[in-house]
Amino acid sequence: MKNKPALIIIGFFIQLTTMSFGRFVYTLVMPSMMKTLGHSTTLMGLLGTGIVAGYLGFSYGSGRLSNTIGSSLTVKLSVLLVSLSLFSLGHFQQYAILLIATVVLGAGAAGSYIPLIHIINNNYEQMGTVFGIVMGGSGAGIILSGYIIPPLLHASPHLGYRLSWYVLSAINSAVLIASFFLLKKEDRGSISDPERKERRMKNIIPLFAHNRALLLTVLVYFLVGFAYIMYVTYFGTYTVDEIGYSERSTGIMWSLFGLNLVYSGLLWGTLADRKGSTRIAFIVTALLALSVSLIIPIPSRPLFYASTFLFGLSFMGFITVIAAILSSEIPRHEMGTVFGAATLIHSSGQVLGAFIAGVLRDWTGTFRVPFSLSLVLLILCLQLLRRLGKIEGSLQNRRLDLSSNIKN
Repeated sequence: MKNKPALIIIGFFIQLTTMSFGRFVYTLVMPSMMKTLGHSTTLMGLLGTGIVAGYLGFSYGSGRLSNTIGSSLTVKLSVLLVSLSLFSLGHFQQYAILLIATVVLGAGAAGSYIPLIHIINNNYEQMGTVFGIVMGGSGAGIILSGYIIPPLLHASPHLGYRLSWYVLSAINSAVLIASFFLLKKEDRGSISDPERKERRMKNIIPLFAHNRALLLTVLVYFLVGFAYIMYVTYFGTYTVDEIGYSERSTGIMWSLFGLNLVYSGLLWGTLADRKGSTRIAFIVTALLALSVSLIIPIPSRPLFYASTFLFGLSFMGFITVIAAILSSEIPRHEMGTVFGAATLIHSSGQVLGAFIAGVLRDWTGTFRVPFSLSLVLLILCLQLLRRLGKIEGSLQNRRLDLSSNIKN
């Protein structure tokens, strides 16, 4: 991969379309789509769950496919899947087909992301900076969606949601075409390295069984995934259908979330290096809890704007910092295996959270109940992070004592 600036550029735009269109834009289109198709909140929530389930399922599958055909081709095929699934969400009305399309959409988002990070890791030394730039594409895509989706939805009461999916599919297809020129075929030697394969196949249970800090970190990762997916999936429906804000206002609110995603990962990652990852994880989790709490009690437009701003400011920070915590708790050569398992557990929490939130809404008639559950879980995570900090502090003191004894 010789053309490294091109890799950053195409990586940015792949994240702009596949991650933002594939994972986050559904919350903006769902209210109009639900009205037109006449489905319940539970069924529409299940479509959102399908996106997460597809992402979860192909997180491992994309890695295996990369070992066979290479990361570059895996990314391109995944971007193609995103285009096809976005088009299908607009074209078909049968629920079963829509559910399949959402699963494929999530799988395409995973296959466009995980192998891309592998390619970047093989080409750059300063991983944090490049990763921050590329991941900024997700935020740029959410900003773009916040401004183009509402006018498309208003273009026709019955066809607006379809037009939205078609336009998103077209934009993603343009990125797919660009990827054939800018994302070159990589050297697969490192991908098929026998030692890496052996490490991936190792039983990771002992790593978790004898590492309390690791277990606690993964538990926090699971609970935060369970909690924040409720907000991400149902914020749009809550503000439009229950609170009564316009789709345009909701789109602008959601664009604040995307705006902060552009830089927040790099910001919190840098602070974590300086102040400690667990301390920063506590701060960003507290901000997530605050952002959720702002939309529960009263329908105040300034509070809703503040909520999406704070959520966007802290969301990518948590994703970035949790990886830093994991890397400090395990040997470097085990990071790929453990992070893959942690991602599986985290995504499982998202699947459960999206579905349970929809069920709670249908049972109670309000989104305030699932959002309140989300808030409670985030507060619980703050207590767990306090405990994690004490465990890490104890381990650090033991290392210092051991070092002192060796010197003496």
